[in-house]
Amino acid sequence: MAKGKLDTLLDGLGIKLVPIYRRRAAAQSHARGTMHEIRNSYGDGHLIFVLRCIRQTNNNRDELWSETIGAISDVLIQRPDWAERAGDALDAFDQIPLGVLRGEAVARRPWPVRPTLRTLIYKQLEVILDEPEIRLDL
Repeated sequence: MAKGKLDTLLDGLGIKLVPIYRRRAAAQSHARGTMHEIRNSYGDGHLIFVLRCIRQTNNNRDELWSETIGAISDVLIQRPDWAERAGDALDAFDQIPLGVLRGEAVARRPWPVRPTLRTLIYKQLEVILDEPEIRLDL
């Protein structure tokens, strides 16, 4: 059976999609639906960059959870200026413990995990990637 376009795309990133009834191993994900959603909405380039933010960072290589992938995509769509600075963004993700942040988002259920995680990731990226605002006391 021939591979689909998404599976072929993911092969180039060293990621394999597995069915949800199978336990994930390193570099594997159950997030087929989330990846299709992102790819169909924003294209291959955006999905590849989102996945690189996970796979090409030191401590986050296997954080291929649907909520994490979706949250990173949401942040990068909200802040295209960060996505345009790809090298800086990847360096910033090296400093962000995605697994720890996902754990915090899960602990805040019944709030939805993806929006909570999106906020946690955004706040950390904002500190790293944005210039500090100079406030004048009046």
